[in-house]
Amino acid sequence: MHASQAGQDSGLHNIFGPAADTGAIPLTVIRRRAKRQLSRFDKFAREQLAEIGIAIPPAISLISCPECDLTIDNRHPQLDTLLRWIEGNTLLAKNFKEVEVLFEMVRAAELPGQTFPLSSCFHIGLTSAGPVAYFEEHICSPTGLA
Repeated sequence: MHASQAGQDSGLHNIFGPAADTGAIPLTVIRRRAKRQLSRFDKFAREQLAEIGIAIPPAISLISCPECDLTIDNRHPQLDTLLRWIEGNTLLAKNFKEVEVLFEMVRAAELPGQTFPLSSCFHIGLTSAGPVAYFEEHICSPTGLA
């Protein structure tokens, strides 16, 4: 095995655990990891939101698009406070991106060979029923609200 391949396998092993006998990582393992990371993000975000006095409901829709930074994608009564919370919050952005990358891996594995539109954005909704994550074609405006 080539040294760089061994390093990649080790990195994937650290994230997803041991590969199947075929050397592939089962989609169920990637899905499980993505859901677990989404739950961690939800807990992290709710703790930070509680610190600044924001409760759910109403739901909060976070969005990340290729052409704009992480922002809010819904009308919320405390939108200004939410936008200040996001601004410069590198830990929030990092945790969001970790979830996004895992869901991107799931999407790519479910739809092999498909090219996704450049306007495809990733959403995490923080709702009273729990978090939801999905991709949607979207055009970002400066505040994220289209």
